[in-house]
Amino acid sequence: MIRLTKREYITMSILMASMIIFMVGQHILLRPEKPTIELQTDSTPMKADSIEIKEEIPKLPDEQFIVIDICGAVQYAGVVKLKQGDRMIDAVEAAGGLLSTADRKQVNLARILVDGEQIYIPEVGEVENVNSGIGVSMTTSTQSGKININTASQSELETLNGIGKVLAERILQYRNDKGRFKTIEEIKKVSGIGDKKYEGIKDHITVN
Repeated sequence: MIRLTKREYITMSILMASMIIFMVGQHILLRPEKPTIELQTDSTPMKADSIEIKEEIPKLPDEQFIVIDICGAVQYAGVVKLKQGDRMIDAVEAAGGLLSTADRKQVNLARILVDGEQIYIPEVGEVENVNSGIGVSMTTSTQSGKININTASQSELETLNGIGKVLAERILQYRNDKGRFKTIEEIKKVSGIGDKKYEGIKDHITVN
């Protein structure tokens, strides 16, 4: 058995400690590095105007108007501008309402108005209007020698060949319910007026 002196023992211990430190250091230096994962986030705030929102606004059809001349037993007689499709009550309201002397029984406030017509509101005691519409339509309905089926009174319609009281009343009722005739052929939609009767009156009627 080899005996070491105290000095040799200390030297040996230092050498061993140095070797251990060297080996640990090499292990640390030669150890492969773990890959680093770098997360990139876009911190740029989104601008409000970067998103384009298209909103389609539906186009509304242009509003059409009609002009009516209303006179007689109303507060303010004169020419009024109304919307197409308005009824007599709208014209009466635009004229300030009926006078207390107006004959309400002769006034059909539900009738659809026709552009360019003149309406007379009768007073109590005046001769009852033969037209089933409101008041008396004063619009000329026989221009160019033809009957305007949009403005003619019952008596004027009865002058047409084959059109009697009953058919004239039906024409007026159709006009009150549906509004003005768009074409003369539309009169065939009135009950009792077929192709044969239409052929007999088509050259004598107009819608303008």
